[in-house]
Amino acid sequence: MHPRVSVIIPTFNRERTIRSSIDSVLRQTYSEFELIVVDDCSTDNTRSILATIDDPRIRLICHDRNRGPSEARNTGTRAASGEWLAFQDSDDEWLPTKLELQMARLNGHTYVAVYCGVLIFGLWDPSAGGRPSAMYFPNPEMPLPDGDILPMLLKDSFISTQTLVVRRDVFEAEDLFDPSMPPLEDWDLALRLARRGQIAFVDQPLVIQHFSPDSITRSRLKAVTAKSRIVEKNLDLLVSRPRVLSHHYHNIGGAWRDLREYGKARQYLLKALRLSPLAPRSLLSLGYTLWLDFRQKISTTR
Repeated sequence: MHPRVSVIIPTFNRERTIRSSIDSVLRQTYSEFELIVVDDCSTDNTRSILATIDDPRIRLICHDRNRGPSEARNTGTRAASGEWLAFQDSDDEWLPTKLELQMARLNGHTYVAVYCGVLIFGLWDPSAGGRPSAMYFPNPEMPLPDGDILPMLLKDSFISTQTLVVRRDVFEAEDLFDPSMPPLEDWDLALRLARRGQIAFVDQPLVIQHFSPDSITRSRLKAVTAKSRIVEKNLDLLVSRPRVLSHHYHNIGGAWRDLREYGKARQYLLKALRLSPLAPRSLLSLGYTLWLDFRQKISTTR
């Protein structure tokens, strides 16, 4: 009998966290699963630690070169035998009832996927004297993000990969993860799934996410590049939502300005203004960008 859920963990140089991540999957109260761990050519002791874990539910696949987390997840997907796919990160943890509650939510419905709440640790709160803080995600103040969530997803990302359980046939029809998207590959996938059908939500913190010092989401250049690509990929829907599109262009322009790429910043801020000509923040942001650009040119000519 094939497992109903195939759980996929991509890992690269996670010798300190991979064991706890795997153990959190093995402790699930839902029993119909297999666990596929894809080592993305680690250079530390990750592979040695994996070799010490003896459990018949685990399959280990090793890449011969580093291909990135999206390709590692895709490798695991191609080897999966379950009807549903779940994704775990190698530095995060699942609570024991995660799969049980999510599969119960799917029972008897035609959802293409289900996700759950997550507690995020490792965020630094300046107002608390620089001490680490925890945050529940998605924001409890937002409307319940369940069912037809595409309009909400076009505004912002609120689904992390490690919270998802996805119908395998739908995921494969969407050409898996886009390797060109790190980071924000979770937002890109969620948008593509939401175009396909409704997505269920279990409003409980069933995942504990840890922000690591080398987290890819901390790269501002990669983040703004990925967000620009997401906007381009969903432009067919965003053009009918000019305020949302203007908001994205404004944020992308601000990110390029912070990276001192003033030409790119000006390009996106002008796009934002064309969509919302009277938006004061875009006008102020464009003026500030032009002043910074002018100041930089003056300083380089001295």
